[in-house]
Amino acid sequence: MSKSYLVVGGCGFLGRYIVESLLARGEKNVHVFDIRKSFEDDRVTFHIGDIRKTEDLESACKGITTVFHTASPTHGMGYDIYYSVNVIGTERLIEACIKCGVKQLVYTSSSSVVFNGKDIVNGDETLPYVDKHIDPYNKTKELGERAVLKAKGSNLLVCALRPAGIFGPREVQGWPQFLKAAKEGKNKFMFGDGNNLCDWTYIDNVVHAHILAADNMTTNSPISGSVYFITNDEPIPFWDMPIFAYEAFGYERPKMKIPFTIMYCIAWMIDLITLLLSPFVKLHPTISLFRIIYTNSTRYFNIEKAKKELKYKPIVSLRDGMEKTKEWFLQQNPSFINKSKETSKLLKK
Repeated sequence: MSKSYLVVGGCGFLGRYIVESLLARGEKNVHVFDIRKSFEDDRVTFHIGDIRKTEDLESACKGITTVFHTASPTHGMGYDIYYSVNVIGTERLIEACIKCGVKQLVYTSSSSVVFNGKDIVNGDETLPYVDKHIDPYNKTKELGERAVLKAKGSNLLVCALRPAGIFGPREVQGWPQFLKAAKEGKNKFMFGDGNNLCDWTYIDNVVHAHILAADNMTTNSPISGSVYFITNDEPIPFWDMPIFAYEAFGYERPKMKIPFTIMYCIAWMIDLITLLLSPFVKLHPTISLFRIIYTNSTRYFNIEKAKKELKYKPIVSLRDGMEKTKEWFLQQNPSFINKSKETSKLLKK
């Protein structure tokens, strides 16, 4: 029996790459569900709708065998929108899948569902959910993951993938934020000592893991009902990535390290001010308590379970992924290039 695929959030960063990967290997029945259409492709059937509306989901799920659920608001938004999409939307998608006879649901979770600010060294899937999250996004991703795993046994095969630090061409968070900071002169400072290791995962590897999950998840496999950390399996100091982006665009690496304790206090005060003013104005400060903790914590994971059960192995090395990302951003965002004379000499070298 040939498969038909629905990528929920298929117009987003990860979702679109999954769509392109399916098409590249010759799949003929590929569908996208999203709140808006951001690209054109005659080989794809688009369903424009709201993940929180049952009728929209049921219409898209009819005749589908495999659903990839990648939809989620980006970091930096409020708890209400996170909860409505990541929890309510996920629950309604599960209901639609069951009602429409979908066979498989692969859910894009997050490695941060087990992160509460404390260091994670070689963490694996035995780590429990945390009692208290420091970010509403992570809390709602946990609740969404729980809902997906609970659906096991309802004639729907389910699994959750927990990628860490996704990056690559077309991303809208990490690299754009690094380059914006550099252009505004904020590249001069590093928060913390810069020694904390973390995982960055190139987009092609995350896509590869999703495809493998769908290909290998059967009633006889251990995959259904399981979670998997997905990384490049090459942890590096967190600041290596933004520094690579800075230097790729002709900016200097940070010269000043601000101690974590000082930044923690500053971020705490900024969060308090933001909270107090929230009834009157919505502020989106660059510095927040979550970001300071996140960028200063050690967070890297063991992916032996994914290697064994999904047959996952990164197909693009971290260095190659960084180079591909650099080349794409240089071509697509030349306005971020530092135009100073000293920089021009540096880039020519």
